Amino acid sequence: IDSSWRFALGHLSRRVPVLGRDLSAGGGMFAFLGAAGVGKTTTIGKLATRYVLEHGPDAVALVTTDHYRVAAHEQLRSLGNILGVTVRVVDDNHSLSEVLLTLRNKSLVLIDTAGLNVLDPNFNKQLDMLNQNGARVQNLLLMASTSQKTVLQREYQAYSKVNLSATVITKVDDTASIGECLSLATEKQLPIAYETHGQNIPDDIAVAHGTQLVNKAVELSQRLELNREQIITEFRDSFSVENLAKQPIASFN
Repeated sequence: IDSSWRFALGHLSRRVPVLGRDLSAGGGMFAFLGAAGVGKTTTIGKLATRYVLEHGPDAVALVTTDHYRVAAHEQLRSLGNILGVTVRVVDDNHSLSEVLLTLRNKSLVLIDTAGLNVLDPNFNKQLDMLNQNGARVQNLLLMASTSQKTVLQREYQAYSKVNLSATVITKVDDTASIGECLSLATEKQLPIAYETHGQNIPDDIAVAHGTQLVNKAVELSQRLELNREQIITEFRDSFSVENLAKQPIASFN
């Protein structure tokens, strides 16, 4: 019985697409995309702080494309001041391409994008800007684990107009389930780079690993007092796991 349960969880773990490495540790240019409040700026703060501690402040630059809200500038500038790193703003007078050109000597450039409504005319304008810099910038879609599946699907559909390199699952500490995020990442084969689980900078972020994510999903399901049969049924439906579908549910109790 226990071996069947371990087999089921192991199979699920192998299906979850993960990078399994610290994507930003090697440097590069990364744009963080997602709805307002999903945790873009906080995630940037965590990764920037880690890099500064390892390589120093001169190696890092922060960029914001959100010139629509003054508060967005202030938050990123405050972070930049604390870390002692360069902060640049993309606006009508300074394109993303121009800003990135001035930062070409930086090892790590983290771009905080505006969390615009998909109906906002500036939404597609922002995506076009990222597409124009696609050769230099890796785009990371942030998905809040507190969001419903339909919301996650809608956000993926909207942001998939740019080439998405990976995803970050956020707010794992606030959710009752991460199955929806794992399901979407698996369905779209979008690698999971990190998962975040709190507001503490730089601690509450971890490189994503399939086994740990599935174990977390099981832990959350058990908090809802689901038994093994219900958990496997839920995962089987979410992941469309053919091998599990061929086996009697009872064998996993």
